[in-house]
Amino acid sequence: AERAVTPQRQSSATAATGSSIMDAFTDFGSSERAMEKERKERQEAARKKRAKERAAAERARAETLRLDEVNARRRAEEAVAREHEAAAMIEENRKTGGIRFCEVLRPTATSSNGDRITLPVSALETLTNLGAIDAGPMAFELCAMRGDTVVASTHAGVAEFVAGEGTVGIPPKTALSLTRENGPASISGMMIRVKYVRLGNHFKSFVRLQPRGHGFHKNGEEVVNIDIKTVLERELIGHTCITTGDWLHIRHEKVSYDLKVRSLGSYSTLGDAKQLESEEAIFLVNTDLEVDIMPSETAEAEAERAVEAAKAAEAEQERQVQRALDRIKRAEALHSALPSEPHDERAAAAPAAQAGGGGG
Repeated sequence: AERAVTPQRQSSATAATGSSIMDAFTDFGSSERAMEKERKERQEAARKKRAKERAAAERARAETLRLDEVNARRRAEEAVAREHEAAAMIEENRKTGGIRFCEVLRPTATSSNGDRITLPVSALETLTNLGAIDAGPMAFELCAMRGDTVVASTHAGVAEFVAGEGTVGIPPKTALSLTRENGPASISGMMIRVKYVRLGNHFKSFVRLQPRGHGFHKNGEEVVNIDIKTVLERELIGHTCITTGDWLHIRHEKVSYDLKVRSLGSYSTLGDAKQLESEEAIFLVNTDLEVDIMPSETAEAEAERAVEAAKAAEAEQERQVQRALDRIKRAEALHSALPSEPHDERAAAAPAAQAGGGGG
């Protein structure tokens, strides 16, 4: 009986062993899959980390490039600003001779003839300390200001240092150049920036003037003959400077006329030749002034309208010629598109037959 049972026990043991081996293989496979999964997860995590690091590095490089560009642009802008500042300083020194005097003053009206202003005593002290008094006849750039905006500008000399502190005395002719069509009375609502400048001394200067409105006409019709040189010599007595854009008020035979300064220039000697150089303002002391009178504003406007009308007529004539050419081209195109006329053989043969009969 024991021998009969023993094989059965062996079979059960074998089966149990096989089952254990199978379980072991199953566990090994599961473990291997788990390890493979974990390995892949680690690889994916490493890949994402590397990608993240590359992206961060790219962003860092891009930010570095951007900062480099910003810094380069800032340095370039600073270099340009320094160049402009240096150029402005050179121009400022050229205009002022290195004498820095600039004050904003309230205008008061004076009755003096000419362009010469009056300044406070404190201005005399400042200009004396700066050496301007010893530098010769003084000139000032006057800018009419509304807030921080320059409305108009001109140049003037100084008559006396008797104005109240904080004020500048403005004569009527200078006020006209600062207010123009608004009239000298409107200067009361402005402030005047007074700046010392050095204007060149030229042996000969040039001014081009344009009469305002109808010019030298009475009631816009009758032409008035004026010795403009004599009138200007009389009217410019007391003037130190003249500026492009100035308005000059003159009187002739109890009639007033306004002239606008359109351009200024000075003559410089180049060898044996004289060269005219454009100027913003000129010093009228000890200079021979050459005067050119332009057509009046009205005459200039009429001439411009005539030119525009002539251009418009010429353009219209060209359009008419072009339209005619276009019509001819369309007619030729239509004619070429038509079918050719049919050939009638009988009609062509009839004359031949008649010709043969006549010969018989």
